[in-house]
Amino acid sequence: MIFSTLTLIIFAIFIAAVCIFEFILKWRWFKYFLATVGLIASAIVFFISFYGGGVSQAEIAISIFIATLGEYIFSLIISIVAWIRRLSAKNKEA
Repeated sequence: MIFSTLTLIIFAIFIAAVCIFEFILKWRWFKYFLATVGLIASAIVFFISFYGGGVSQAEIAISIFIATLGEYIFSLIISIVAWIRRLSAKNKEA
C-alpha cells in the first residue's frame, strides 16, 4: 500500500515543518534542505534493509521517500505561488 498510515504521518510532519520554517521563521531555503535530508534518510534506510533489515525497514524507507516526494511537490507549489505573487506586485508598481 503506497499511502500507508506511516506515509501520511511522516508527510504531515514534513508539511508542519515546512509551514513553520516558510511562514513563521521565513527560512525559505529550509524546505528544500528538509526534503533533501528526507531523501538521504530514505536511501540509507532502504540500503540497510537489503542487509538484514527485512521488509519492515523497506516499507519504512518507501514511506519516507513518498512523504519526501510529496513534500518536494508541496514546497514547489509554495515557491511558484510566491514567485507569481512577486511578479504581480512588480507589475502593479510599474
